[in-house]
Amino acid sequence: KDQSVAQSTLAKVAGAPESFGALKGKTGVLASRADRQDREKALANVPALARNLERYLRERAEAELKHETEERAVRLKVSVDIPALSSAAKQTLERVRDAIDRNDLPAGLEYALADKMVKAELEGFAKAVSERFGERTFLPLAAKDTSGKTFETVTAGMTAGQKAEVQSAWNSMRTVQQLAAYERTTEALKQAETLRQTKSQGLSLK
Repeated sequence: KDQSVAQSTLAKVAGAPESFGALKGKTGVLASRADRQDREKALANVPALARNLERYLRERAEAELKHETEERAVRLKVSVDIPALSSAAKQTLERVRDAIDRNDLPAGLEYALADKMVKAELEGFAKAVSERFGERTFLPLAAKDTSGKTFETVTAGMTAGQKAEVQSAWNSMRTVQQLAAYERTTEALKQAETLRQTKSQGLSLK
């Protein structure tokens, strides 16, 4: 792992390969022509061997750096705290969840937007959930409850205590992501409608 030691060893391989073991072939007055040719070939291969070793060491160092970077990213992701919700926010999410169960997401969005303080709290909660678990993790059918595959994936490697925390917050995290997804869809439809109207107005002016 020490770069200076690695470079020193590579230089030694290139300059004095015999120090790492006997080379093929022989030299000297008593050496046959075939032995001398074998030795010449062995020496000719030394630079290529040194280059291969250097490439291997470089690739290994890059792989280690990538692994360390990914590990840091995972640790940072896991360290994102999921904020506790106030009783008002919990109550709002329950009403939103009821609206979702009735297939009435517009009403759910109304509940969430009714109180600015609660709305801001839910937005902060949704942001923390997305940063830790991903923006759409709790949307699929497999994430409907904690008995599905999503729960296993999300809590992989967690302690029993951490799993219990995730389990208790599961419904809230799923509801807030469903709400955010519906809000994004509604906003996209509004923008599309505005663009359509702008285009039709432009055509009518011609």
